[in-house]
Amino acid sequence: MKARWQAFKKLHWDDRAANERRAITLGALALSPLIAYFLLWQPAHVANAKLLASVPAMRAQAAHLRTQAVEAEAVRHLPHPAVLDANALKTAIEESAVRHQIRGALSSLDVQPPNAVRITLVSVSFEQWLNWVRSLQQEQHIRVESTGIAPLPQTGMAKINATLINGGTE
Repeated sequence: MKARWQAFKKLHWDDRAANERRAITLGALALSPLIAYFLLWQPAHVANAKLLASVPAMRAQAAHLRTQAVEAEAVRHLPHPAVLDANALKTAIEESAVRHQIRGALSSLDVQPPNAVRITLVSVSFEQWLNWVRSLQQEQHIRVESTGIAPLPQTGMAKINATLINGGTE
């Protein structure tokens, strides 16, 4: 490698006149600040500005992720509700419907193994339906898997077909 460098130097530098070498040296010295500016300082300055703008957002995202990790850890340690079979689920739904005075609107309550119940409410207040479903979810971990809602001519009344399942299953 040293021999190649010496051959290159002899061919391109040593054969030049002293004035020419001095002019090239001065030109290189004059251009070096420009080269340093455009190749080093300016890209670093632009990158620094971008980092100053993005770091606070990234810190906020990291804090949010830490909060979510704490919440996920807390949820993971919660007790899992027992999975009800279809008949126990049907009984729980009927008892809840009686407590919420919605049993009269239930026209059908069909068991769908392994742990689902298909219900039909012919005419029920939509608000009463929502309150009942919220109660089922909160108290007994029974959730709506699918539903069909048709409005009735009376204001606030609806015909509802729904499949309810035990919330302990995923």
